[in-house]
Amino acid sequence: MIRRSQILIIACAAVALVGVPAFAQQTLFSQADPVGQGPMGGPYVPPGELFDNEQNNFTTSVASQDAPDGGPIARIADDFSIDGTGCDSGVFDISGIRIQMTQAIAVPQAFAVEVFDDNGSGTAPASGINPIGAGAEASQVNLGSFNMTLDLFEAATSTPGLQLNADTTYWVSGYGSDAAANGGGFNNFSAASNGAAGTTPNGQIIAPNSGVADWAPVESVIGGPPLAFSFAIDGECAVLSTPFDPNIPTLSPVGIGLMAGVLAILAVFVIARRRA
Repeated sequence: MIRRSQILIIACAAVALVGVPAFAQQTLFSQADPVGQGPMGGPYVPPGELFDNEQNNFTTSVASQDAPDGGPIARIADDFSIDGTGCDSGVFDISGIRIQMTQAIAVPQAFAVEVFDDNGSGTAPASGINPIGAGAEASQVNLGSFNMTLDLFEAATSTPGLQLNADTTYWVSGYGSDAAANGGGFNNFSAASNGAAGTTPNGQIIAPNSGVADWAPVESVIGGPPLAFSFAIDGECAVLSTPFDPNIPTLSPVGIGLMAGVLAILAVFVIARRRA
């Protein structure tokens, strides 16, 4: 049986063969301990109002964090599309995105989310880390132990003003947003899930400081099977302002003329009464 460490070595070798530098001495994923705690699989509680990619499956979490102070940067992303059935406007107001993440027990931090456009083929986000929308953490709860060094958390993020089109592929990334906590190494990871029913595990990763210059399938970087990630999207169909309808009936020139005639007769009648 191949061990996890051997999988990582094989993955590094495979990446090197296609011309991508090996990891900068950073392990980009972690595995759960069999004795871990926390909710596993199935919809979020409560389920996502617009999309639900299920709670974590307690197997793997993959590095996803910001460290703009020059430390390691890695992001994961997973795709989604909101069903537009019954939404006349075809646009949704996104009130928040919930994510499940793991992080180093000794380095607690805030989480955040970003949303990316698709690359046009439904296979990855647009090149680079260029979000079209973002959300900051509103609250988080510790769900228990993931392994000996990481705890599992669920964070609720607020996304005021974010609107997304129906039946359009987007990508969501949950990540650790505290640069100070992230400066020394990867200590924040996005939890894998089984994915929404009918969807394909399509998780992507970008890690410019660890040899993954642009978005790539997670399995091509860390080995193992393709992954989905744990998130739920809340919101409602947007009610857009109604423009002036040019088809609303209006008076024709004949109607305007008749009305003017009636007003003239009334004016003559009023003047006649005043003179009497």
